[in-house]
Amino acid sequence: MKLSDLSGPRLAFAIAGVVALVLTGCHGNTDYEPLAEQKIYVSDRFYDVEILDADRAIVVGYKGKALVTSDAGMSWSALPIDTNNALYSLQFANKNVGWIVGQEAEILRTADGGKTWQTQGGNIYMGKDCRGPDADVEADECPLAPLFALSVVDAKTAIAIGDRSTVTMTKDGGKTWQTQTLTPEGLELLDLNSLLAFEDPVLYDVNFFDADNGFVVGEFGKIFKTTDGGGTWIEKQGSLVGGEYFDVLDLPTFFDIEFLNRKVGYVAGLEGRVAKTTDGGETWAWQDHGVKEYSAPFYSVAVLPNGAVWVVGAGGQLVTAPEGKAFGKGTLGTQVNNWIRTVEFNDNDNGWAVGGFGFIMNTKDGGKTWFRRIG
Repeated sequence: MKLSDLSGPRLAFAIAGVVALVLTGCHGNTDYEPLAEQKIYVSDRFYDVEILDADRAIVVGYKGKALVTSDAGMSWSALPIDTNNALYSLQFANKNVGWIVGQEAEILRTADGGKTWQTQGGNIYMGKDCRGPDADVEADECPLAPLFALSVVDAKTAIAIGDRSTVTMTKDGGKTWQTQTLTPEGLELLDLNSLLAFEDPVLYDVNFFDADNGFVVGEFGKIFKTTDGGGTWIEKQGSLVGGEYFDVLDLPTFFDIEFLNRKVGYVAGLEGRVAKTTDGGETWAWQDHGVKEYSAPFYSVAVLPNGAVWVVGAGGQLVTAPEGKAFGKGTLGTQVNNWIRTVEFNDNDNGWAVGGFGFIMNTKDGGKTWFRRIG
């Protein structure tokens, strides 16, 4: 590709890349991928990352983009995935078996570590009335459900959630998927206004410990817990009401839920809010992160094995809590203005963060230093 073939932002990005290569050319030990072969662009939006080992990771994003690195981000290869749907979430059960979910009820599974992917799931519709044998699925009232998040228990069991309180689960490695609309217990005790908040809220994240016990969070500050594999769901966000939130309907939407163990966990969401549980999700308490200007959404929480916590979100905002200490303003070592959609650690050292404008960074020392990874 010639620079004359580019225009606008792509031309500016290409020129910046050439300048960067020239300015760093004195470092003779570094091999740079030719510009025309680079896989990451400023127009890319990455939504999730799965860390497979210290050097291998997969990132997924907009328009079916899925990349894998085997050298900690120095170079990237495209995964053999044929879709234009946005890919929102991925997770592996082991080094071989994993799933990806996304737009238009997209579900993909690999059994060979990501070398090949097979489509699963079939027709997962948002509406309850669209799932029966006599449903008119061609009607406008029967759109396919976007699946925003995924929790993989083992090579046989995975749960995905999405819009209109859609929950779909497989217990046979993806051969079949059972889809339902999440309906919490106790609706008969609610007044009319509260019922409106329970009417198919969008679900944004799911976290299962095993096939029976798990959590889902989403719109209107909902935190749902199940102990019977999704047969029944009980809301657990009531303990967050009080102070500035006088009504459960005022609670900010949550986008992520992550646990250190079965007792200690965190949720994060709108208004730059973070909450913590120490009793297995029965009660929750707001966490003061001490950064007044952080009122944009937090999108992702990562809890390291040592108990340290990282929370990222819109506008590059980031807070951290070292083991046993309070939250404070964090840094990636450089100014970040784009949204960061996901931060993930697989141990106390190796972590990745991905987001908008082709943003990918990783650390190998627990977040002390971070590196841009643009291939």
